[in-house]
Amino acid sequence: MSSSSAIRDSAKQILRIIEKLPDERIKHLVSFKDSQAERFRRVAGLQSTNNSEKKASLEDIKDIITRTSGPLGLQKDLLKKVQLTLPHDELTEQSIQEQMKALTNISDSKFKKYYEVGDKLYKPAGNPIYYQRIMDEIEGKQKETFLTALRTVVFGK
Repeated sequence: MSSSSAIRDSAKQILRIIEKLPDERIKHLVSFKDSQAERFRRVAGLQSTNNSEKKASLEDIKDIITRTSGPLGLQKDLLKKVQLTLPHDELTEQSIQEQMKALTNISDSKFKKYYEVGDKLYKPAGNPIYYQRIMDEIEGKQKETFLTALRTVVFGK
């Protein structure tokens, strides 16, 4: 098995692990799961899944920059800065195996189980519902009004 085919196969295994990861609870502009899936699809030689949007891919942008001396009227010093900031995936079998091991540890919650946190941290004696209030606010279950926030500041609960 050649090195490039081993890297492709490993990238496909990483994609299977990434697909098992849960969706993020808080929506961001860029999702870790989605960005890594796109990255390893390119490495594995698979098609992108977001065909609904017609955005320029990273490969298209790299092609535009390398094809011309000054695309879109960019100055040469700015062009060099852009080229330096573009990510370069130079993956070896060892690095991709390390990434696969790290993703497996994340998906299996290895360190959450190893470093178990007790109720003393989740529910401190001074304010046992502190973290629950934060999670409710993030998830939108219960909005804290100005008066309840003021009460929390004044009385500590």
